[in-house]
Amino acid sequence: MGRQAGGVQADLLVAGGGPVGLGTAVLAAQAGMSVIVLEPRQPPVDKACGEGLMPPGVAALRALGVEPDGVPFRGIRYLAPGACATAYFRHGTGMGVRRTALSAGLSARAEELGVQRVQAAAGLPVQADGWVEAGGVRARWLAAADGLGSPTRRALGLDRPVAGPPRYGLRRHYRVAPWSDVVEVYWSGEAEAYITPVAADVVGVALLGPRGNGFDRMLGGFPQLLERLDGAPPLTPVRGPGRCAGWPPAGCTAGCCWSATPAGTSTRSPGRASRSG
Repeated sequence: MGRQAGGVQADLLVAGGGPVGLGTAVLAAQAGMSVIVLEPRQPPVDKACGEGLMPPGVAALRALGVEPDGVPFRGIRYLAPGACATAYFRHGTGMGVRRTALSAGLSARAEELGVQRVQAAAGLPVQADGWVEAGGVRARWLAAADGLGSPTRRALGLDRPVAGPPRYGLRRHYRVAPWSDVVEVYWSGEAEAYITPVAADVVGVALLGPRGNGFDRMLGGFPQLLERLDGAPPLTPVRGPGRCAGWPPAGCTAGCCWSATPAGTSTRSPGRASRSG
């Protein structure tokens, strides 16, 4: 990494190498900026999430030059005891994509555009006239994309109050052919289940509920879903928990899911840093 005036090593430093951080890095690189991503984990980075992109998210990924392998879906179906409602997309299709496939695709695209990667956590950012430094890297600007519990966001005073109680997400994949061309959302008295097709013979099951409820306990509250999964072998171990705040954001199928639209979701701090995602 070369240094510019004032010891600056890049135009933009991104704290966090998840989908939002990598999407921000790619977007900045496409605009001609030099970019460094701080991420302590090696790619592909996994996380408990719904693994479903809405049509705008699919379009945003394509604009970034990323088209990971996945399974298209036509809409969302909501199921509760004695009730069912289906909403099909008016334009385009969504895409069920394994979190690891999304991470790998974004990582490859970022590397293709010359984005550099430093395996380190951001730590406490330091700002001065013309630069900001985090994780031992100095840049002109910092984008905080290090998750819901972002220490960078807290340090910059960008935390915002969250309405409602937190929910916690757990995810497991099952070896079974998708039985629907939509994402199914099941409701019980204490939890929600998001069923996303991610391969020709794999579905992802993401559960959201209060803290302390295990995967099997929450899954037991969905007898209709249990019938669908009867005999299907688990493909992955339970992943989580991930803390989920509020209702699912635009572009996602679950509260702990990702959005592939980092642009337009930033909040500026009084200095040279912003929050992405």
